[in-house]
This record gives sequence, structure tokens and C-alpha cells, in this order.
Amino acid sequence: MQILEIGFAPQAQRLGARTRPLVRPPLGGARGRQTADVVRLACPALVAVAFASFACDSRSSESSDPAGGAGIGGTAGPASGAGIGGTASPAGGAGIGGTAGPAGGAGTGGMADPAGGTGIGGTAGTGGGTDAAGAPAIAYDVMVDPYGTSPLVAVVNLRGIEAGDVQDVQVVVAGQDGGSDFERNYSATDLALASPLDSSDLTFPEPGYHVPVLGLHADRENEVRIHVDRIEPESVELTLTIETRLVRPGEDSWVPTVQVRTAVSELMEPGWTVAEISIEPNPNPPIVLVDWTRSIAFDERGAIRWALRLDDLPLGETFTLRRSITGNLFTGSFDTIVEVSKLGRIVRAFQLPDYTLNHEILQVGSDDNGEGVPAGTRSEYFGNLLVLASKNGESTIQDRIVELDAETGEVLNGWDLTQVFDPARTTFIDPADWPSGTADWLHENGLAYSTADESIIVSGRHQGVGKIRRDGTLVWLLAPHEGWNEPQSAKLLTAVDASGTPYGESVQLGTEAAGDPSAPEFDWPFGQHSPALLPNGDLLLFDNGCSRHFGSPYASFSRAVIYHIDEAAMTVRQMGQFVLSRSESSFFVSNTHRLPETGNIFLQPGGSARDPAIAKEVTTHVADDGAISFDTVVFDATLDLDVIDENRWYIYSYRGHRWTF
Repeated sequence: MQILEIGFAPQAQRLGARTRPLVRPPLGGARGRQTADVVRLACPALVAVAFASFACDSRSSESSDPAGGAGIGGTAGPASGAGIGGTASPAGGAGIGGTAGPAGGAGTGGMADPAGGTGIGGTAGTGGGTDAAGAPAIAYDVMVDPYGTSPLVAVVNLRGIEAGDVQDVQVVVAGQDGGSDFERNYSATDLALASPLDSSDLTFPEPGYHVPVLGLHADRENEVRIHVDRIEPESVELTLTIETRLVRPGEDSWVPTVQVRTAVSELMEPGWTVAEISIEPNPNPPIVLVDWTRSIAFDERGAIRWALRLDDLPLGETFTLRRSITGNLFTGSFDTIVEVSKLGRIVRAFQLPDYTLNHEILQVGSDDNGEGVPAGTRSEYFGNLLVLASKNGESTIQDRIVELDAETGEVLNGWDLTQVFDPARTTFIDPADWPSGTADWLHENGLAYSTADESIIVSGRHQGVGKIRRDGTLVWLLAPHEGWNEPQSAKLLTAVDASGTPYGESVQLGTEAAGDPSAPEFDWPFGQHSPALLPNGDLLLFDNGCSRHFGSPYASFSRAVIYHIDEAAMTVRQMGQFVLSRSESSFFVSNTHRLPETGNIFLQPGGSARDPAIAKEVTTHVADDGAISFDTVVFDATLDLDVIDENRWYIYSYRGHRWTF
């Protein structure tokens, strides 16, 4: 296993055109090792220099001339930037995993006058602080977008204050346009400051205490109030102005217009709505190549309050953003996985040379995996990563699951789904496009993990949903019965009503639904995404409805649907559903999940430039027999993505979440 000791340059403002450090090779390319190339981040300090910007560029070559940049493992000359694993020399900036030299520094902002305030990516000087009597007392510095990846966060350095002197910290970003203040409180022993919000790698002109600031309004001047309780002397009160810019100068507009139609705050889950925005070139190659995925979070008024842009990830199919057990986020693209903090700091990154990754990553035990067991129950495999993948060199794609050590990237286990499902089944897809047993026969797109019996639930858009044991044994198949043969047909669940009576043959085959076709009493999922286990063990899915009953791909509706599976009887009962209108339905991407504090259900039907994406939150009620009704829509928003030139780009909302910050 090759160890790469690299760092990620804070404050890297990547201005100008970007080229990818990687392009996807043919899937039939040479195989690599079974272990990952691990990237350990040294996170070197970066001195913030007034009004200094970067003349950096990422290139695909391994080395470059003095004005050039470097790709993976490459070395750049003076004034250069580096890609993943690259190293920049003095005055240089770095890409993901790159190292900045001693003179690398700030973006368009600089030193502020004694009244405080800062520009984008800049450093503010003294001013703005008062002691308990209201007299100027504290000098401070500000880094906006300190790691060049999260433009709506900042770190404030309170000069001369040591961590041992601090008891409690309060940070308030003042509300705007009638909105409420956003307040975060930290104690001196708060683990968030020690891990997910750690910024000790940042270097300021003078040492001090680092205060994280999240929730800044986009493209605005923000009033920020900081209160620090100290052991002695008196507490510190600081009010300053921080300005942000979400879209960089000279780049195409990409930020969606968010319109909130309904927001019943007292019934909503706390937090902000996260939307993952992906863009592909138009026309795209036969295999999806996402140019970038950028995530935004917006509040109940539709104001964007957080963003993450990892634009230097290698070109590939960017997969979803997932929370880690430490409060960070996992994502990646092509063969690369990164763990990133909400401040935008790359905590670690590693590459899997034998695989091309897709769609989904999940950490066992994280908040994003409702594991179907009581709270506090811990898996033997707690902390491991599960990721969907294609095995390089094979004739089929998107049909592997890989298990990794989250600290090192070492491959611990793997499952070949061609040995679990039936690659020859083409009931759902057009055999003319995907011949039997080749290419994208399964199209895996979602994962859940059951701690109750240490098993994996995987969604395959072109086949159905299956549960597999760690030894690769298929437990059950949630899918229309049409087209299956032995041995998989013996694992098909039988659809039953509330009394346990099986439905007729046409319902079992999947050629029609039970009950009202527009709101069926039972129907199988078609083209589904996003399997999620509920606390009682039931299964929640986003049923896209693509080619429902083997008809037209676009003639049906989408829905969130909950199933109860009796493994002993091998039956499945539909427990509840929320049916979207035709205009809100989505026949690709999308997701749904249960919100833990309220029990509400969140839905995000993916949209495109022609069809706005939707984010909804719906209350639920459980009847005595376990049936679930979806009652009141307490949040409803649209994301208009028509800001992109459709002749050049294809843009869509990939997944959505409701998270606290």
C-alpha cells in the first residue's frame, strides 16, 4: 500500500480556467492493486498575505515547467498549483491534497483597517473588539473560505487568546431580510472544535484562538457577533462584518434560484436543506462524466447559508455527500474518496486504483444510516465505509460493493453482484441498448446497512432491491416477479395486503398495481433510489416510477414508499406512501429519508434546467396496525436550475438532505 504524505493548502483561491487532473480511462483498462493509495494530510500552515492571489493551474502531466501545475503525484515549479497528491513550491497554491509553499496566501481580500471587515478570502487586521467596559481591546484576523472549498464559512483568529483561557464561545450571524439570527455555542471541551471544526492548521500573522463561523449569507455583508467567556480576565465581545461571494469572478453562473412555497417552522426538522448540484457536459460521453458537483444548504426562507465546491476532484461520476461518524462529510469521484469538514478542510483522501466509484458511499454507524435497531446498538463493523463501484477491466459496470477502512482506505471486503443477482435479466431495460450480461445491467444506486443482522441492502435501478449477507448470500428480492429465474426467483418477496393475503398474479408480476393506479394500495418500486431503514426495520424508498409496469419511462409518477418485510414468511406489505404530482416526479437520481427528531419524511425529487428540483418535508402518522399516513407538507421548495446554458451543460439536483450546521 503506497502512502502519500501530502497537505491541503488553506486559502487556495483557484482563479481562472480549471483543467482536470484526471480523466476516466476505459473500464477495460489495466487492473491495479487490491489496496488503496492512502493520502494522509499534513495540513501545512499558510501565511495569509494581503491581496495575494494564486496563479495556479492543475494539469494532467506529472511534472511541469516553472509556470506549470502538477497532477496526481506530480510536482509543480514556482508560482504553480498542484492537484491531488501534488506539491507546490514557494508562492504556490495547491489543489485537493496539495501543499502550499511558504508564500502562498490569501485571495482577493486583504488586511482590514481598524474598523474591521474583510474581503473574499482575505485577512482582517486589528479592530472591532471591546472589553467588558466597551473599550477597544482585542485584535483579530479573519479568513473567509479558509480552505478554498467552502465560500460561506470563515475562521476568526482572536489574537493573543490561548485555548486554556477559554470557557465558552458564542457565535451569532445576524439574520437578514426578516430572518432570525443563526447562533452556535461551543464549550472549551466541545469535540466539534477538536475535530470537525478544527482549524489549527491555519496560520495567521499572530497566534490566537480560532473561532469557526458558519451560516454566512451568500453575496452579502454579514454582521457577526462573537462572545468569549474567559477564565480571566474579562469576557470578549466582538462585532465584525464579513463579506462573502458564492460565485467566483469570471465563472459561469451555477447557483439555483430557491423559492420556498411552504415553511411551517414549528413542525419542521431543525437544520437546513442541502442540495447537491451536478453538471455534465452536453453532449456527454456514453459513460457519465460529471464535470463537478457542488452542494449548497439553504434555510427555511430559501437563503443559501453554506456551500461546498470540490472542483478539483477527478472527472468521473461524483457520488453523494454523506455524513461521517465524526461530523465530517464523505464524498468523491472516479477513484477518489475524500473526507471533508464543514469548514471545507480535507481531512483525508485516498484512491482505489482497481475501481471506478459511483452513486453512493455510506459509513456504518453514521447518522445517515437508520440501521433498524434501537439507538445505541453498535455494529461489529462500526466505522467501515461501504461504496458502490465498478471493477476496472470487467465487461459490466456499477455492480460491485467495496468495504473500506475509513482511516486508511484499505480494502477490507467486496461483493460481486453478478454472483448475487441475474445479469441476464433484461426485463426492465432494452436489450438492444444493454445486451444480456453486459454493461449497465444492474445500475446500483443506493445502499443501506442493517446492524440487526450485519447485512447490506442495495438498490439496482434496472433490477430491484436486494438484501445480502456478508457471505454474499441473497436473503430477499423486492422486485416485480416478471423475468426472474432460479435461483433468484426463490428469493422473491410475495406482495400481501393488510390481512396477509397475497395479491393476484398480475400484481406479483408487476404488470399492474393493486387498487387505485394513481395511489396504489400496493405497487412494486420501479427505477428506485435511496433505500433507508426505519427504526422499526421497515424499508423506505424513493420509487421513481421509471417504466412502471414495464411501460414508458416517463408515463407514471414518483413517490416515497414504505414497505414492511417479513423475512420468515417472505412477504412484503406496503405500509404507506406519498405520491408526487406528475410535474414534481423525477425519473432519475432523487432520494428520501426519515428525519430523526420529528419523524417527518424528507423527499428530494431531482430536477434539471427544464424541470425544477423539489424539496419537501411531510409529517407522518402511524395507525394501530402499523400503516403510515403522510399528513401535512410542512416544507416545500423548488430549485430553479435554468441559470445554465443548456446547449453547453446538463445540470441537475442529485440528492438532498436536511442537516444541522
